[in-house]
Amino acid sequence: MVSIYRKKTYDTGVIRIIEKCYPGNYGAPGQKRETKKKKTPEDMAKQNYRNRCRKVQILILFNFRPGDWHLVLKYAKDKRPGSYEEAVKQRQDFIGKVRKAYKKGGISFKWIAVTERGKQRQVLHHHLIIEDIDVGGIRTAKLVKELWRYGGHFFSSLYEDGEYEDLAEYIVKAETKEECGWCTYSRSRGNLVMPEPKVETIYHRRWRNPPVAPKGWYVVEDSVWNGKNPVTGCPVQHYTLKKLVPTGKGDDSG
Repeated sequence: MVSIYRKKTYDTGVIRIIEKCYPGNYGAPGQKRETKKKKTPEDMAKQNYRNRCRKVQILILFNFRPGDWHLVLKYAKDKRPGSYEEAVKQRQDFIGKVRKAYKKGGISFKWIAVTERGKQRQVLHHHLIIEDIDVGGIRTAKLVKELWRYGGHFFSSLYEDGEYEDLAEYIVKAETKEECGWCTYSRSRGNLVMPEPKVETIYHRRWRNPPVAPKGWYVVEDSVWNGKNPVTGCPVQHYTLKKLVPTGKGDDSG
């Protein structure tokens, strides 16, 4: 029996994010077509969390590069804000000043940001993903040092072999991110690319589990996720592919 599933591919040229799902009106191979279930609040929360993680991962992959920064802005003990709202305002003011400095140099400031309430002593701090710029007298590291006047800061380079799945999950993690109990990360508007995926309808008995990478690619370790659509009950599969780097030794076996 041939079944139908849909495959979405987000392709950066080096990284491919793959999402597979069976349409609810067909069902998975060997399963009867199920009546649609009403979403519970728990179902919605889980699905929204996965969707947010995937969206942030795609935003990072398509808009930032290895060598850009995961920036943490901290507070000195005597300069801590009195509330979450005050901390967010200070973060927004900081971003506005950096944007203005970039604009003077003809550069559009790209960023993703979230404010976190730490687990120890409830200390607030901020996480930002930003470009590392050193052009025409504009240096990101220097600007941060000059414009963040509430305490220390810490730069962590977006790692060379990163697919940013863990970083995306961290950005949208709900437990400690804000007063109301869910995450509302912010991002620059108008200059971040959110690509449309390539969508294919696949006529096949079932997809492979574990997935198999095409020639010249490999499946990223720990990226494979198999679950179920909380509404249809049909299987869903996510995973990430990465392009193999040529060794120059004539070995193309993959």
